[in-house]
Amino acid sequence: MFSLGRNIDFHYKTNKIIAIVSVVVATIGWILTGNVLSGLYIGFGSFLTWALSRELDPKHDFSAFLAVGFSLLNLFYYENLQLIVIFWFLLLMRMVSGITGKGLTTFDIFSLLGFTVYLSLNNKNSVYLLIFLLAIAVVIKAGDKKRESFISGGISLGMFIAESFFMRYLSFNSIDYMNFINMFAITILGISFVFFWFLSKDAIEDDMGNSVNIFRVLASQILYSTALLLLFFLGEISINNLVIYLAAIVGVMIYFIGSKLNRKT
Repeated sequence: MFSLGRNIDFHYKTNKIIAIVSVVVATIGWILTGNVLSGLYIGFGSFLTWALSRELDPKHDFSAFLAVGFSLLNLFYYENLQLIVIFWFLLLMRMVSGITGKGLTTFDIFSLLGFTVYLSLNNKNSVYLLIFLLAIAVVIKAGDKKRESFISGGISLGMFIAESFFMRYLSFNSIDYMNFINMFAITILGISFVFFWFLSKDAIEDDMGNSVNIFRVLASQILYSTALLLLFFLGEISINNLVIYLAAIVGVMIYFIGSKLNRKT
């Protein structure tokens, strides 16, 4: 019924490592913040950084660990982590890329639509519906569940219009372009569009061992960066979430460039 989940097989060394790392990070986070819940959030944030990186770069196992390393910046400054939004990102990317190897189901589409509507209403921001519309457009282009996709797209478009124009749930953020963090984020996201073009050229297998459509993988990667830009300008991203989002890109980027240079050497 639900095809967007991915099993974590602890027979694989990398899965064992990330489980151990997450527990260690959670413990350190607890010690540094003095709060058990904050420690758990930081530890789970490390795990989700790894998961995001695996979606961005399914071919290379260890690029995700480099990303986790960058995400440890959250240990030194912790304020707020919106883990549910990161989980939503994972499901959206899987729906677009088809990396699970299972056929998209009606339940997948409408449960993710419901998830998106919840986020938009809970955060009082319709940008989540706009991002969902972009994802559905790719699914329709790929030919998956066209009828259900058109229906869910119509519902999300109607909700987007209602929330944006009648409920005033959409507005531009005031961005300080002299702020280093803001400029770094915009620069990395801008570079990522070009980077993903090269990254997606490598052949990738899904969880069932079959070849994944390169167009869908690239679309998933582009959706990720586009969604982050939309959230940056129209939504709300906590500094801790921003660290995780950027860490996933930077980790994958550095690993990819390093592996290419290593081959030439």
